Amino acid sequence: MLSSTSVRVRRGVTALGTVLVALMLVLAASSARAATDPPAVPVSFTVKGAGYGHGVGMSQYGAQAMGLEGRDAVTILRTYYTGTKVAWVPASKDLRVGIFGSGSDARGAVDVVATGAWRVSFLDGTSTKARTTWTGAAGEVLHVTRSGTTVKVTRKGGASAVATGRVRVEWAGTRYYKSGSSAPATVSLRKARTTTSATHGTYRHGRLVISVPSAGSPLRLTVVNQLRLNSEYLYGIAEMPSSWTSSALRAQAIVARGYALRAFAAGIDPQCDCHLYDDTRSQNFTGWRKESEGTGAYYGKRWVAAVDGTRSGTSGRVVTSKGAIAQTAYFSSSGGQTENSEDIWSTAVPYLRSIDDPWSLSTINPRRSWSQTLTQAQARAAFGLPDVVSIKITSRTAGGSDAAVTRVRATSSTGATAVLTGAETIRARLAAGTSPWIHRFTANF
Repeated sequence: MLSSTSVRVRRGVTALGTVLVALMLVLAASSARAATDPPAVPVSFTVKGAGYGHGVGMSQYGAQAMGLEGRDAVTILRTYYTGTKVAWVPASKDLRVGIFGSGSDARGAVDVVATGAWRVSFLDGTSTKARTTWTGAAGEVLHVTRSGTTVKVTRKGGASAVATGRVRVEWAGTRYYKSGSSAPATVSLRKARTTTSATHGTYRHGRLVISVPSAGSPLRLTVVNQLRLNSEYLYGIAEMPSSWTSSALRAQAIVARGYALRAFAAGIDPQCDCHLYDDTRSQNFTGWRKESEGTGAYYGKRWVAAVDGTRSGTSGRVVTSKGAIAQTAYFSSSGGQTENSEDIWSTAVPYLRSIDDPWSLSTINPRRSWSQTLTQAQARAAFGLPDVVSIKITSRTAGGSDAAVTRVRATSSTGATAVLTGAETIRARLAAGTSPWIHRFTANF
């Protein structure tokens, strides 16, 4: 027979066991609920990386850092364009640069105004001989519109004339118009009936040719600046700060000349009646604004001197590969290495090879590291998921942990995943166009 004390102990143990079992059941149920609860959705992601641009060819900040080390332009170019040479080629071409009428400025009306004497010629059909010619003085605004397939110009007082072919605008001090005035003029374009600039440049050299495009929108005009490539167009290229070293500036002038010569060889684009555009679709061209930059054109003169240092008469220096003008892609700065062309675009080019690029990480480069915010809405749109709880880098180009990202995977709170591939796609959708050298994504709750 058990004592009463033993009975009480056994009953106490039994009760405690019951409590422990109940507690374990509660904890198990809680764990089960936690396992099925969806993960928290971050409000945004912090994207950290380095560099700026697509990463193929010459790094501009790298060129400047090399220039500061005392390297010359040829050394810079042969470093970034593997196995190439820098050679002299004929460069006496008349280039047509599209300055208005395509992209964001695809409109059917524009105003033209010169700072000096000017002349306007009206040409019919394919004729090169003017049917009608006007002349005028500084400051008069010419209102140009499209009327069907013709170009109409209206001047102060209401007089107007129409060209069934093209309208040419020439101004004092150019090779096209010797007006007798000693002061060279410039010409600019304004949004119709306003004083707001219609382009990001003003023009000192060449002449304007205004026409109805043979392709594209039926409502727009096109305006091109017709220039000598070697001694006029290059003066207006605004791709690099004019305060930089002469070595970097000369390297930029050489690649810009090669780019333009390749565009000339490709012929006229019917969308713009031009060889190339004045913006990032081709090369950034601001004309006189670049050439006259700084007090007394101090900085503009530095750029012009760099261009002149790479040309002689009608010839100029370009980068070549196997005797042909190279495709001299360039960009702002890398994340420590440049990239193979096929890893960023699709075609392997033998001289657009990945190289170590420590110069891009110099302290002179404000983009040697950067941080961007990717909102939850932007992440959802990029990946096509209902929400995004994590973003993981799953593939890079050859070159280590800081190489360009080529594949990322996102996971939603439901467990669904989506993948983005291609360095350019990832750069555009996840890094605000900054660069493909992304280090990591960090969720912010």
